[in-house]
Amino acid sequence: MKKYASLIIAGLLVWNSVLTFEYLGIKNLLDSLEITGEIKTIREVVYEFNTNVTRIVSENISKVVGVSNYYQNRVSSTGSGAIYLVQEGKVFIITNNHVIDGASKVTVTFANGEEVEAQVVGADQFTDLALLSVTVDFSVVTFDLGDSSLVKTGETVLAIGSPLGFEFSGSVTMGIISGTNRIVPIDLDSDGVDDWDSIVLQTDAAINPGNSGGPLINLAGQLIGITSMKIADSNVEGMGFAIPVNEIIPIIEQLMANGKVIRPLLGVSAVSLEQMTAAQKSFYGIQLDLDDGIMIVKVQSSSPASKAGLKAKDVITHLDGTAVVSFKQFRKLLYEKAVGDEVEITYVRGSKTSTTSAILE
Repeated sequence: MKKYASLIIAGLLVWNSVLTFEYLGIKNLLDSLEITGEIKTIREVVYEFNTNVTRIVSENISKVVGVSNYYQNRVSSTGSGAIYLVQEGKVFIITNNHVIDGASKVTVTFANGEEVEAQVVGADQFTDLALLSVTVDFSVVTFDLGDSSLVKTGETVLAIGSPLGFEFSGSVTMGIISGTNRIVPIDLDSDGVDDWDSIVLQTDAAINPGNSGGPLINLAGQLIGITSMKIADSNVEGMGFAIPVNEIIPIIEQLMANGKVIRPLLGVSAVSLEQMTAAQKSFYGIQLDLDDGIMIVKVQSSSPASKAGLKAKDVITHLDGTAVVSFKQFRKLLYEKAVGDEVEITYVRGSKTSTTSAILE
């Protein structure tokens, strides 16, 4: 029994020595610290936060530029742009027509802070697209192009741009595709009558003034659209729109080749019957029961319409067999044709319906 007691006592003495050693070590450490009332960091641990989204943003944010619209040597407005192509020493940038419209000078500000004066290669009012070119002495990277026909509702997307000016340049918002192939009517001349239908992607990613012309990208980092507009109404939230990349590229290719989009010309100005009252129809000698179609207001001299025998007050009811409902829809049908195409036009003059052909110029 005494043997076991001796072993226990010896163990306790060893343990006491260990504790004494640890105590003295801690005391020496504390004594070595200068007491200042501040918390001393003995070990620093760094956590790196990285996700697929942060990687995509870091890889693509330098491909986005700010666009400044100067009028009389002062910045009139700002927007965004997406680097599209580098060719023969020039950098080509896609933006919106309304971003550069009316500018006496346009500049582009890159992610590195460099501001360069840009040349407007071409612009198109109907699609609200513009192409800029600049020459720089540093390297830039272009966007990879996606396929907007493959975009699905519910797909996660990112919008990058400079909302409310360059103070917030490189702002990123995330959302989903709320709808594809949306049709948004556009009034180009602010006369209260829709002139064009834009085919757009709808997204709830926040789009604010200054985002216009910036990219909408998917989670593969591909450019799938150019942000263009939003519905600004106190009763509406999260309804932004982007021009799909598949609609963009044919327009941009024409702007690069011609400086403008070449569309076929018939040579008429017209008004939709749906806009006319019964009194107006009676005044122009149009049948009161004729509801669809467009009444020709003016025929350009020596135009395809003039050569086809069309006259003012004629009502066009069909183009190549398709019923004409409004002037906006007629313009869309016409612009789907090419210069040199022959089209068949059905029209009503007084009470007589006739058909003629015209070769578009």
